[in-house]
Amino acid sequence: MGNPVFYILVLLLLVEIFASWTWMSIYFRHGIPVFRRKVSIRSFRPEFADELERIHHSNLSLPLVFRAISMREIAFREKAYGIYWLRYAPVMRGLIHVSKDRKKVLLTGFLNVYVVLLLFFLPLMLALDEVWSYYLVILTAVSIIYAIQRYRFGKVGDKLEMLYGK
Repeated sequence: MGNPVFYILVLLLLVEIFASWTWMSIYFRHGIPVFRRKVSIRSFRPEFADELERIHHSNLSLPLVFRAISMREIAFREKAYGIYWLRYAPVMRGLIHVSKDRKKVLLTGFLNVYVVLLLFFLPLMLALDEVWSYYLVILTAVSIIYAIQRYRFGKVGDKLEMLYGK
């Protein structure tokens, strides 16, 4: 019948995919924060999501897509599909959260659930004698993708400051 842990992990992965594709607000508001940046702006409107999406298209890698999930929050992630030169599985999803006075913005990148599953449960499930060599390869790949996404999330902060900053 198989390992029940495997089925639980697959179910969690499917839940994450569904939450991301349907822009579930709880999914974009909570998680393990691995990127934070504060930005000062003059004003904020949920419609900024459309403007940010327009300027974050890329011919090299997947474009960023933005969606307002409340009057003070814009969720964002990399587009889930498409053909681009640089293709990788994103390790973060983002949230732009605006303070009540609408003057401070906190940009947060949350670690995707599948990364946690990959880093902690895959080595256990492989149960190989040489699991550490596989683990180091996975950790290196995740680190490289994180560096790429950290740069791209930082550019979101730059664009916020450029467009709506003081």
